[in-house]
Amino acid sequence: MARIKLSDEFKAAVSKMPVKEKEKLLFRLLAKEPALVAKLEFELLEAGNTTEERRADLQQQIAKTLDNANRYFYSPGYLLLDLRALSGEITRHVATTKDKYGEIALNLFMLNTALDLMGDKIRGFSSQKSNTLDTYVVKRALKLLALLAKIHPDYQLDFLNDRKALGKHIGGLHNMMRAAIFNGLDVNLLLEG
Repeated sequence: MARIKLSDEFKAAVSKMPVKEKEKLLFRLLAKEPALVAKLEFELLEAGNTTEERRADLQQQIAKTLDNANRYFYSPGYLLLDLRALSGEITRHVATTKDKYGEIALNLFMLNTALDLMGDKIRGFSSQKSNTLDTYVVKRALKLLALLAKIHPDYQLDFLNDRKALGKHIGGLHNMMRAAIFNGLDVNLLLEG
């Protein structure tokens, strides 16, 4: 939905409305913006103190989803659908909580868990069948490297083992390694930290 610029006169007129009418309008508008409602609940009701709990809950959801994906694995394409859905959940979490640390931790967890569980299954597919998934994982890894470069070096050390694990996963899958080379990902950056 496109945003519109509110004129100063309109803002002044709304400010002069009775409080009950403003509240009624506010609640009607909030009902149409679930992302804003989630953010306000986090800030107003939880006082912004539940970031770690929310991150842990989302990590459990990722683990459960990927466990189901492994149990009913069909193709790299279906795994990609699951990864994209989980990525959307991570994005919503970050938009609600501003959890930059969690964004890196959850994405690394998602990719490493998926490749731990299904790496051998992915290996059995041709490059044509796995190309989209391979490219997705590589581009996620590039994004993670960019996010890691923006945080304090002490926090970067927290992710060293996860980075190395992701680098080993990518390097261990021939088609994914080709996608890494094609997309400009130096896997040594993950492996060496």
